[in-house]
Amino acid sequence: MVRWRRRRATEDGKAADAQPQGPRQEQAGGQVHEAGQGHRGRLAEGAGQPQPGPNAQEQPPGGSGTGRRLGGGHLTVTEVTEGRPEREIARVRLSAEEIHTMRARSALDTLGPEHPDALTALRELAHVLLPIPGRGEEAVELFQHVARTRWTTLGDRHEDTLRASVELADALHTTGQLRLAETAWRDTFRAQAETLGRDHPDVLRSATRLAAVLEDLGRAPEAEPLVRDVLERRIRQLGHDHPDVLSSTNAHAASLIKCGRHQEAERTLRALVPRLVDRYGPDHEKTVAARSNLGAVLVRLDRHSEAGEQIRAVVRSTEATLGPDHETTLTARNNLAAVLHAQERYDDAVPILRAILAGRAALHGDDHPITVATRDNLANVLIDAGHHAEATELLDRCVRDYRRLHGPGHPRLRAAEERLDWLRSP
Repeated sequence: MVRWRRRRATEDGKAADAQPQGPRQEQAGGQVHEAGQGHRGRLAEGAGQPQPGPNAQEQPPGGSGTGRRLGGGHLTVTEVTEGRPEREIARVRLSAEEIHTMRARSALDTLGPEHPDALTALRELAHVLLPIPGRGEEAVELFQHVARTRWTTLGDRHEDTLRASVELADALHTTGQLRLAETAWRDTFRAQAETLGRDHPDVLRSATRLAAVLEDLGRAPEAEPLVRDVLERRIRQLGHDHPDVLSSTNAHAASLIKCGRHQEAERTLRALVPRLVDRYGPDHEKTVAARSNLGAVLVRLDRHSEAGEQIRAVVRSTEATLGPDHETTLTARNNLAAVLHAQERYDDAVPILRAILAGRAALHGDDHPITVATRDNLANVLIDAGHHAEATELLDRCVRDYRRLHGPGHPRLRAAEERLDWLRSP
């Protein structure tokens, strides 16, 4: 007699179920609004400025935040004949999304939506969905369910509740829901500080992530004290040469740039870059992040030749190590476009920005804040290049997006409306 058996789906590269201690990663550089020169040769708010970054990532203890590598897997079909060894006859490859969807549905059906193992399966599915274009909202809903359930069953100060709050806040930020992300990070930061103390590594990471949201909302002066406080606490705990301190130093330099404190930022970065080269080498992500920030501040100081030298080196490094479509590479190329724009080389800057816009739309979606900022950049360069019809179309969309992202009265919205009114004036 022959029987057919479908084996349980196996996840490739499954790791041990270590418990995470905090968010999945920490951004060391931060993101800021990018904009080119304004109309009539006058600088609009934030204009002509490259983006501080890219963001060297500092991995918190506990790994990715799920305790396992969330890869794909396979289903195996075997033939079982009485008196003979079991024989594999088919193997079906499954994507990470497919295998974690199956696992989550099975856990919900057999255990119910509040069982700890079901919540773990939903968290893992959410982590898989979050980076997939168009699936971020589904991931947020799953994180919300996990956070609400943890809050209800365990209380608001339990470590699993705090972990779920971190993941929800991070997902809201990742999907561009900035005002909700600010509220979520403030609540999480406050709860962690009261439970763990202000010097705990998880609390410092949450402070950094709250600062990143504030910067994305265009409120850099509110963010800088948080970033500085994290740096000072880490220096006291770890000393000046610890990797986390080096990352925090670069993060603070980026924050100074966003606040317009360019001379301070340059001094910090001039001292930091050689230390990073000595420790990690010229192509390490931390070194590249600091050199990118140094290039950004040199543009703001109108030292375009020096800036171009730094930024071209960063572009070459990121393209070689990460590839042309990685966000870090797109950031570096944006900064190169900012240098070309400042040098009035519009015909060279425009195709670079078009490629960046296409790359970020593919990575993050058309409506993500960083995609909107890139569209704004392209519109500004097109204005100076004399292509007013296309610039008007792009700015009209930016105005709608800024209203959605930031609400009425935001500086970015006002700046875009001003440029759009000028383009439409007789």
